[in-house]
Amino acid sequence: MSQCEQVLNFIKTNGSIEPMQALNQLGIYRLASRISDLRQAGNRIETTINKNGQHHYAVYTLEK
Repeated sequence: MSQCEQVLNFIKTNGSIEPMQALNQLGIYRLASRISDLRQAGNRIETTINKNGQHHYAVYTLEK
């Protein structure tokens, strides 16, 4: 299974994906690149920026 397929399946199963989840659970370091690939393939993925103190990170979900 490709990294893009893994990311898409993870989002469908869990509702969203964050960079640390992609790294720790899927071994995918460049999540934003895979999201870009998925968008180019026609998937409608929404990005939300979460702020945790000084740390900011993206959360990706499928658009409804």
